[in-house]
Amino acid sequence: MSDQSNDPATQDGSLAARGKPRVYQNTVKRLAFSILKGDFPAGHVLPPETDLCDKLGISRSALRESVRALKDKGMLIARPRHGTIVQPRSAWHLLDADLLNWSMEVDPDAEFVFSLFEARQVIEPAAARLSAMRATSGDIEAMEAAFADMSAAKAAGDFQRFNEADIAFHLALLRATSNVVFIQLSNMIGTALAIAFRMSIARAHEPGESLSQHGDLIEMIRARDPIGAENVMTRLLAVAGIDLGLSNRGPSKS
Repeated sequence: MSDQSNDPATQDGSLAARGKPRVYQNTVKRLAFSILKGDFPAGHVLPPETDLCDKLGISRSALRESVRALKDKGMLIARPRHGTIVQPRSAWHLLDADLLNWSMEVDPDAEFVFSLFEARQVIEPAAARLSAMRATSGDIEAMEAAFADMSAAKAAGDFQRFNEADIAFHLALLRATSNVVFIQLSNMIGTALAIAFRMSIARAHEPGESLSQHGDLIEMIRARDPIGAENVMTRLLAVAGIDLGLSNRGPSKS
């Protein structure tokens, strides 16, 4: 598939696609899923436009705009005289909000799951420490509200609601750091927690076994104890790693 970024039809299609955001988003997602699921593996040259439009049931202008969007996310690259080629996962912008959300809808790559968990082990203890130093009363109230919702959901056996409240708790913690970079990592942390929830259900682990540690963390933050907060978060993540079978594995070196 050739690069048509300067083609007037592409430009017109771009305007049309953006005029219909739902159609545009669905088209980008469908093409992305074909890549995520391995229909188009790394190194694969996308089929001719006509064939790909028929396969996906989309217009040529919609296809071109979708390709452009996935180039921006590092999933595709155009090479003169070769066509549009699927990039290896290592080139993808994996923390892109769309890519994170799409990863939740397919079976996540095992190495990526471990990498998300490993990132949490670095980020969240530091976030807990900063939160104990900087959290406002409103920040603490947000964590308390999420913790109360987690407790109620566990008592009711509503584990979907528990997961949503757990994510809200951790995002409130990130906001309490007043660190704009940590706050920008909310999508990544939220996706990691959502994947962990799905794995917990698949492995027949009951979510909520670490509930009391969330309560302990609030107390450390309220007491302005940064070291205590950091230690509680480290223990909480250690339990999560054991539950998910991730504590003793590392990413592949191949």
